[in-house]
Amino acid sequence: MKAYMFINALHGQSLNVTTTIRGVPGVNAADAITGDYDVVATIDARDLAELRDILAGVQAVAGVIKTTTCMVLAD
Repeated sequence: MKAYMFINALHGQSLNVTTTIRGVPGVNAADAITGDYDVVATIDARDLAELRDILAGVQAVAGVIKTTTCMVLAD
């Protein structure tokens, strides 16, 4: 399953957060962006259990304030 994760970071931390998130297993890509969110990440997981683990890994990154995850319905 594929999902997009939109991430808010502490002020001035978006580039560091982006770099760190790229190293989380299950994250295919992460980019610093403009707008309501600071970072967007693309995630691939085998199932919901793995998705939860990946989300927890991203949420544990220092500087992450809040995340919003949108699962892809059809690929």
